[in-house]
Amino acid sequence: MGGDITDARVHVPFPKTLYTSIHKAQVDDKVKFVHASIDQIIKLFDGNLDAVTWNRLKLEHFLIILDRQSRELQKCVSSASKYEKRLNRYFRKLKKNILKQRKYDAHSWELIRKEVLRHLQRLDLIMAATKTSVN
Repeated sequence: MGGDITDARVHVPFPKTLYTSIHKAQVDDKVKFVHASIDQIIKLFDGNLDAVTWNRLKLEHFLIILDRQSRELQKCVSSASKYEKRLNRYFRKLKKNILKQRKYDAHSWELIRKEVLRHLQRLDLIMAATKTSVN
């Protein structure tokens, strides 16, 4: 979306225990978790983006890809994930404690972008492990 991730020295809490527990979950729960996570990431970017200097076209393409992945995963998901409540709480805190407190400034969006990258990397690992266990 906008080049290299800046070195933000602000600690943003990452839900490590949630990711640890999902690695031990059944395949269905993993798919639900990934679906819910992608939906939360999409909602996170549905905010005040005035301060960001990212390439808007790349941001739009990124969100379109996430939306398509969410719709495809929705076809595989029968109900809400038991992890969804914890995910909602985490992303709500992320929005409140990072974006809103900093009034949606460019630095807060860089922190969010860095955090989203971490989530997407972990989600990719979950899905790769899930594909291996299903085959």
